[in-house]
Amino acid sequence: RYIDWLLTVPLLMIEFYFILRAVTNVAASLFNKLFFGSLIMLIFGYLGESGAMAALPAFVIGCAAWLYMIWTLWGGEGKAAVSGTSASVQTAYNTMMWIIIVGWAIYP
Repeated sequence: RYIDWLLTVPLLMIEFYFILRAVTNVAASLFNKLFFGSLIMLIFGYLGESGAMAALPAFVIGCAAWLYMIWTLWGGEGKAAVSGTSASVQTAYNTMMWIIIVGWAIYP
């Protein structure tokens, strides 16, 4: 499961970045934040589940990385990037955000 996630989740964040970049000017720092945030979330999730680290601290660190990515997209650089775009781009962006928030919240 984690091997699959280690490939698909960072790719999802990369895809999110490139879709956003296709419609507006986006800084490369957003790419780095999303990519490394997803890796931290997954690595600490694995460490906690495998017993290589105490589960609670690993869970807290993984959740912090997830919240950091959500904040970066919802209130940080992602939001700033779409603020000057058309209503249809903002609607599509918000839809992608809700898919990430709800999808990742219900699929641990």
